[in-house]
Amino acid sequence: MRRRIFTSRFPAVAALASAMLVSVPGAGRAWEGAGPLVIDHACTDLSRIPPAWIDSTKAKMRMYYGHTSHGEQVTEGLRRTAQAAPFFAYAMAYRVLPDDSAAYCVNDDLGVTPDLYWATPAGMDRTRAALAAYPDINISMFMWCTELNTWTAGQVGQYLDSTAALEAEFPGVTFIYATGNAQFEGAEGYNRWQRNEQIRAWCVANEKVLFDFADMDAWWYDPALPGWDHSTYEYEGQIVPVQHPRYLGDEWGHTTFESCEVKGRGMWWLATMLSGWYADQTGTRATSLGGLKRRIRP
Repeated sequence: MRRRIFTSRFPAVAALASAMLVSVPGAGRAWEGAGPLVIDHACTDLSRIPPAWIDSTKAKMRMYYGHTSHGEQVTEGLRRTAQAAPFFAYAMAYRVLPDDSAAYCVNDDLGVTPDLYWATPAGMDRTRAALAAYPDINISMFMWCTELNTWTAGQVGQYLDSTAALEAEFPGVTFIYATGNAQFEGAEGYNRWQRNEQIRAWCVANEKVLFDFADMDAWWYDPALPGWDHSTYEYEGQIVPVQHPRYLGDEWGHTTFESCEVKGRGMWWLATMLSGWYADQTGTRATSLGGLKRRIRP
């Protein structure tokens, strides 16, 4: 059974900002915020970000991104965002870090499974080599495929421990933790939800940066409300988030272009927070989703 929960707590997703700016504040660095930083569906309205901070992201933020096909949702979202509003310029190359001070640059390592990033000693060394090859990299993220549908708490614990170990070795790099996609229902969807909750809880307890991919899967902004529509199903008495029906499709990365765009905007929000925008906030607001999250807002 699928149950939808309607809410109008969050403002409408506005048109992309397009103004050009004169100054570039801040600089990319490892996360130094007070508490965890969680980026979810409520962190996708780019019109709320001062354009000067977008310029900061383009000038300062450099990312190493290891992933397989589901992770292409983020890179396609970045591409489509730039296509719709060229102010959000990004440059991406396969296993190479572009050199473009007028764009958010991504070293895109497509085809990276857990064993090639963090799950084996050889994978850890491979990640170390990728970071060492480009000292300007200050963000790194691994994105899941469907592993969390079946993985155990112990296996996810290794992901958390290994990523934290890399984080300690590279203090100038912010390692972004991520939840896995929310596409499956039934027992596999329930297991995935438990493992995602494990990741969320650990990130909050340890004040880490989390890209909540699964949350973005489960919420769709309905302009007719206006408000966010949450997709869930019931399994053994538990209400479990699942990918929204609006995102069912295979246009790119096993989903729709619309879903990719949400992920791309979320990545812009995250990179801009890490460029220093978080330090420019006038206040913070704590909210709860499963009793875990603290969102930092403008």
